Amino acid sequence: MHVVFLHGLETGPHGAKFHALQRVVPDLLAPSCEGILDIDRRLAVIERELGGNSQLLLVGSSFGGLAAVLFASRHPERVSGCVLCAPAVHGLDLDELTHLPAETVIIHGRHDDVVPLAASEALAARFPSVRLLVVEDEHRLAASLELLVGEVVAMISRLGESLG
Repeated sequence: MHVVFLHGLETGPHGAKFHALQRVVPDLLAPSCEGILDIDRRLAVIERELGGNSQLLLVGSSFGGLAAVLFASRHPERVSGCVLCAPAVHGLDLDELTHLPAETVIIHGRHDDVVPLAASEALAARFPSVRLLVVEDEHRLAASLELLVGEVVAMISRLGESLG
């Protein structure tokens, strides 16, 4: 399994979430999409950097969460799970999404003033297997890093068992 961190719009691949995750996933992949504002260009970079890897666990933060959702929908055979941190799906037509892995969790701060919580609620409603965890936090989820790491570790364990 390959764990991939997809960073947000105004951050880089090696911020606080990356460092928190790297403590438990030393071979964490983190494509750099710094300065790339166009989602299709960003997805092309991610595709190129991931090559043909499959059995992916995507961890996407904000705009990286949007990229994770689109990548998972377009490549269902390659993505085993997603952990989405306040995914920026509020401009997306959710009816166009054909797939999210059954192993998907969304972590969204109740006090997020960047991405509306309603966007994550709508995404979770679109895919009933998706778990939505609403936390007392803001957009960056700085107070929820332990929860994020715990969700990734638990998902690695569950997916590892199901992948055999």
